[in-house]
Amino acid sequence: MKTSLLTLTVACTMLSCAQAPSTSETASSAQETAAIMEDVSNDTFLALMADKPEALLLDVRTPEEWNDGHLEGASHADYWGDEQAFQAAMDAIPRDRPVLVYCAGGGRSGLTAKELIKAGHHEVYNLENGISGWIAEGHPVVTGPPAQD
Repeated sequence: MKTSLLTLTVACTMLSCAQAPSTSETASSAQETAAIMEDVSNDTFLALMADKPEALLLDVRTPEEWNDGHLEGASHADYWGDEQAFQAAMDAIPRDRPVLVYCAGGGRSGLTAKELIKAGHHEVYNLENGISGWIAEGHPVVTGPPAQD
């Protein structure tokens, strides 16, 4: 009985003496490592485009959908196209660069956003209703084939 009490006392003393990180240190570490992945409205997406000029604007629709209208300045990678080409395009995006991703209705871009976060990207925003919702609200698009690199 004395041994158990002594062991418990020593364990409690060790726990109380151990220095835990302060709340501000813990919050700071959490902010540094926590990735951001959000489905956002048209207005928020538009604001992010303006506020984050370093962000990559990414359209993951088919080439035919792209030709019908896309956001100015967007890069293109066909989610349903060649799997290796799509993966190579995703791998080429710097992990520390914010990504603004969209598709026709938010589904493919939502899956892409999850894949990007899983691959180590820190900040990814998905246009929740896709370009269809964008156009329905009267936001501008441009037409034509993807630029050749």
